[in-house]
Amino acid sequence: MTSFLKSLSGQSGSWRRYLSLLFLCFPLSQTACSMDNNLPRNQIPELFHPHRTEFTCKSELTAAPPLDPQAEIWYQEALALDTPDLWKDDRNWPLILELYTKAAERKHWKAMNNLATLYQTGVWGLKDSNKVLVTRNPEAAMTLTENAMRMGVPLAYAVMGNYYADGFVVKKDPTAAWAFWQKAADMGSSYAQFTVGRSLNAVLEKDEPERERWSNEVIGLKMLECAFAQGNGDAAEALGRDYNIIQNNKPKALHYFHEGVKFGSAGAANALFAEFRKINGLSPQGIDPARSERYNVFGDALEHNPDLRFPNLDNVLPLPPAKLPQWSGKPEDLINAAKEIHPVLSKPAPNASS
Repeated sequence: MTSFLKSLSGQSGSWRRYLSLLFLCFPLSQTACSMDNNLPRNQIPELFHPHRTEFTCKSELTAAPPLDPQAEIWYQEALALDTPDLWKDDRNWPLILELYTKAAERKHWKAMNNLATLYQTGVWGLKDSNKVLVTRNPEAAMTLTENAMRMGVPLAYAVMGNYYADGFVVKKDPTAAWAFWQKAADMGSSYAQFTVGRSLNAVLEKDEPERERWSNEVIGLKMLECAFAQGNGDAAEALGRDYNIIQNNKPKALHYFHEGVKFGSAGAANALFAEFRKINGLSPQGIDPARSERYNVFGDALEHNPDLRFPNLDNVLPLPPAKLPQWSGKPEDLINAAKEIHPVLSKPAPNASS
């Protein structure tokens, strides 16, 4: 270090640049200090503008690159292995990581995101909290996210916003976080559309009155509607709350909450569990304990496994005035009937010569 400083003694410009870098980098990690402008993390988008007047709804599935069929098979296999029905200690983490990695190598952006999440947080045992099941690897998580950003994946830009919000690898910077979330929302990320839209719809944030200065209900609702159109359960719940509390439009509130259950929102299911027990709730027929009980079943199931989806919910829990179909009373029967039906491939006919 001493010899290096002496070599700069006669170069005032170099000396000043070195001191600037020294004081800039000292409190930061080496990675955060790496100001390579070619890295997506350092390409901060246009700053967040809460009082914008226009928003064009875009879909993530349209914006993101198509998924490789073989990679999708590996991704689904990994999801099936990473199930809440097993203790974390009992899941096959080496195989889960292997499947996600193989899918990620084929640029499967959903697998890349899930793998990045595992490397960001790590996984520890529940039976033995000191047992490391998946080792944290911040640099691997960042690399996966930046590679997805280079592919134009909207969700990856939203995740980078999370990194800046949390100070993960990069220096914590709320301004950069909101810039990335805004860009992700404009690109089509339903997660970012929900995140920004809920914040712009500040009338719902009663516990955060300082956000009123961001209030832009028109654009906020447009973003929430866009996320809802992509099947985002959180957006459905937020819209249900808005139409129930702010707009006082019970039929619309009931619609959004009910669709939110289909999309996997435990909050929406729990809201309807409560509403169908109220005299002046969202039920057009008054107190309806039978429907309330069924929403409670779905709320419990989604709190246990947020990845569940119920596209056939109307088959077992139609909105009134439709009559409820018979139910055995077993939660698993109700849940299975509401899940997506996967066609069973028929077995090939036996060879006539055999």
